[in-house]
Amino acid sequence: MKLTENSELIMSFLSKKNCVSQVNMTKKTKQILLKLYHEIRIAHDYVSSLKNKKGSDFYNLKITRINNITEIPRPRLYSDKAFPEKVRTHINDNATYLLVYSFSLFQRKIKIKFIVEDEMINNNIDTYNRYVDAMLMWMYILNDYSSKECSKEFEVYLYFTTLKKILPETNISVLSENNVNTAYTTTCPKVSDIVIFRKEEWFKVFMHETFHNFALDFSDMNVENCTKRILSIFPIKSEVNLFEAYAEFWAEFMNSLFCSFFAMHDKNNEDEFLSNAEYFLHFERTFGFFQLVKTLDFMGLKYKDLYSNNKASIASRELLYKENTSVFSYYVLNLILFNNYQGFLAWCDTNNFSLLQFKKTTRNLDEFCNYIEKNYKTKNMLDGVICTENLLAKMKSKKNASNQKISYLMRNMRMTVCELG
Repeated sequence: MKLTENSELIMSFLSKKNCVSQVNMTKKTKQILLKLYHEIRIAHDYVSSLKNKKGSDFYNLKITRINNITEIPRPRLYSDKAFPEKVRTHINDNATYLLVYSFSLFQRKIKIKFIVEDEMINNNIDTYNRYVDAMLMWMYILNDYSSKECSKEFEVYLYFTTLKKILPETNISVLSENNVNTAYTTTCPKVSDIVIFRKEEWFKVFMHETFHNFALDFSDMNVENCTKRILSIFPIKSEVNLFEAYAEFWAEFMNSLFCSFFAMHDKNNEDEFLSNAEYFLHFERTFGFFQLVKTLDFMGLKYKDLYSNNKASIASRELLYKENTSVFSYYVLNLILFNNYQGFLAWCDTNNFSLLQFKKTTRNLDEFCNYIEKNYKTKNMLDGVICTENLLAKMKSKKNASNQKISYLMRNMRMTVCELG
């Protein structure tokens, strides 16, 4: 799988900037990365062996032309708030085909439904098959970490709309689901849906939602005390939703590792994997700073305004910080984790029962908050923020937003660089 055009555009832009220094991987980090590499490779081999064994019957694919709105499948889990009206209208107006893949794997009944805007569907079946391969690889890994009681019947609805996550035209608007969100689900039901309503970042988003759906995060815990601690550091109007930051970190991290794996020429070469991972993870860190600074700039804020106790910062955040969805978790807390991803990997390895699955104890939740408190204002973090703030100011002063590429960089709200087409 190749990188998408927008991924290449962002990487080309970031490669010319030097705001975030490359970090040398520790021995511990390499050990964890190689553990995950071997899980990805084993998952890849498993899916390949099933395809070889079952041949053309493996995918159990049914393709249906959508001729009217009533033929567009609707998830069992339906939410007006999580499924914005703009998106629903777009789907009704543009859906052309339904592709349904059916599997009985991992002691689960699985259906993967693509609702697409693709008129040339028969020319692109191999592409959708590759998407399904990647999803099954992730589910193979997920199966080893998650409860077998979650999602015994599992349906994924992938509405592949062309709608992008972008900043509003004016900062009078408050950032909401239309600008930031891509999907929704629930925590560990026996019969479950994951609903994804953009093609943009779909695979990373799928990973994120499975952290909720398969109960790998702590979305079902009482986090009131921890939330109060975070709001004492960042006194803003936010629900915080700490579990979203945890799920987003791991989704972005594992997405980077899948990109690293698919980019390998020799799938058995550990050194090549580590080199690729270092490359992609550096881009994700750098992009995380850009998205943080850009998001806060849209509100008229700088990062220091979120926590500083001087009168100007207090007044600014009380007046200007607004969100109608988990902006703080996705763009601020997640970057605190990702900027020092080596430290957070070691934290997860030490504090969790297993690397990916959060240990759901009050003490572990307190330790998670401690980690954020220790890392939100490190020299490395602040240097990256200040350099990126200066970069953004220069870009705005050039007033070249009419350039289509620059406009995309300045307005997109995606959370990851690496996206495979």
